[in-house]
Amino acid sequence: MAGLPSWTDQVRALEGVGERLVEAWRPDGASEVEAQDMTKLALSILASGYMCHVYTDAHRPVFMPLWNYACNQGGPNPDYVYLQTEVDPEGTYQISGFRGTNRFVEVTQGLRKIMSPRTIEGTQEPPVNITNDLDELHIGDDGRFSVILSGQRPAGYEGDWWPLDPRCGQLLMRKCACDWVHEVDARVAINRLDDAGSDMTPEDFAHRFGELAEWIDGTIRFDMQLVRYYREHHGFNVLLRSKWIQSGGGLAVKQAYYDGIHRIDDDEALIVEFPVPTECRYWQILVADDRFATVDWVNHQSSLNDVQARVDPDGVFRAVVSRQDPGVWNWLDKAHWPWGILQARFYQANDYPETKVTKVAVADVRSHLPANTTFVTPDERVEQLRSRREGAQLRRIW
Repeated sequence: MAGLPSWTDQVRALEGVGERLVEAWRPDGASEVEAQDMTKLALSILASGYMCHVYTDAHRPVFMPLWNYACNQGGPNPDYVYLQTEVDPEGTYQISGFRGTNRFVEVTQGLRKIMSPRTIEGTQEPPVNITNDLDELHIGDDGRFSVILSGQRPAGYEGDWWPLDPRCGQLLMRKCACDWVHEVDARVAINRLDDAGSDMTPEDFAHRFGELAEWIDGTIRFDMQLVRYYREHHGFNVLLRSKWIQSGGGLAVKQAYYDGIHRIDDDEALIVEFPVPTECRYWQILVADDRFATVDWVNHQSSLNDVQARVDPDGVFRAVVSRQDPGVWNWLDKAHWPWGILQARFYQANDYPETKVTKVAVADVRSHLPANTTFVTPDERVEQLRSRREGAQLRRIW
């Protein structure tokens, strides 16, 4: 035991991580405010790293919070609750619980790895393209479900079974809700059946703790690199079918991502338009900053989904991206960020539409919108945001 690192040793390994990230993010120099923004992001990824990299254990798995409004990286979709657990591809697991009323709940198998810009460069092995849906299962009248996850179906077992890929090292669960206030989030547990489990060894814990610097640095640099990729391949003030994320496996197998960079002044706005597919299990749009952290969706209307949005009578969704409130229902608040990511997704749609993005002055927004556009008064906006805050907090994030 004498060879194990002390607390001071472990914390010392984290020194300089934030400063290096600030330098990579703002090579020409960062303001004090920007440095604090990065410190906040790095601290949040440290928190998710403890839960999903240090605490997690394939012998005693638990779905732990990965991305959310407190751990905001990778452009989290505000409609999703993201949870992750580690698994052993040779193990046998039971996933069980209660379905709830979420739009959908899916479990994606993935490689166990720490994120890195190398992922974008394509130097890592290809993803595990397996995503399972709770709605594939037999759901009891009380909403209860149970499924076995293993490499081979257990002998004599006739219940629900999902095959476990031999490369899988972790599971990512996404719970999608569009009506945040009224939908009931699924409750999900996981147990390993072939191994009673044992406490994590101090050596293993120390090793995982020692990887937190890499977890923070790699995760945030990955997202900054992805933003650079979209700048180079998609361009500014556009919303185009993704040129990278579609090859990423998981939900990308079932849905189309659209991405681009928004870059406008505080007195400018972007009008985003697309015809809504006639058949689509789910669609959504969001704005994020230039590190791909979604603009604070609890306190800002930085995203809209197919329940929250208003679609015009001609079947077209029109939204306004801006810092100033344009007084329209479909406002996407980019907050103080001068530029960042604009992203939309269409899930299990019968058509993937062409999009149109137009830059205009905020003062001229209404002249570019149909007369039957849904507008809001200041009091209605206050109520819209209050309901949003309530709904965000009612989700089962933790």
